[in-house]
This record gives sequence, structure tokens and C-alpha cells, in this order.
Amino acid sequence: MDRIRNYLFVFAGNFAAAYMIFPERTTGKSVLFAILMLLLIVGMDFLKGKKGHSLERQ
Repeated sequence: MDRIRNYLFVFAGNFAAAYMIFPERTTGKSVLFAILMLLLIVGMDFLKGKKGHSLERQ
């Protein structure tokens, strides 16, 4: 549940930043940017969790 909350905060932050950056002030581009960034972050978290910790000695 913590991950979902963190992902929602990331989505909201990316949406707000994109809304301020794009000169047209349209929600469509901002939502698209926020979704793409969210997919990138979720994918990176998934791959990181799948590989485990690379700095641990075995």
C-alpha cells in the first residue's frame, strides 16, 4: 500500500510540473507525460526488485 501511495505522489508531482512547464497549459500533454514517467519509475522498481541488491555479498 505504501508503494501505491508513493506512486500517486509521484504522478501528482509530475503532472503539476508538466502543467507548469508546457506553455499551452493543457491537461492532455501533462497527463501523458505523468503517465509515461510513472511507467518508467514502476518499471525501474520492478527490475530493481527482480534483480535484488547488487551490493550485497553472497
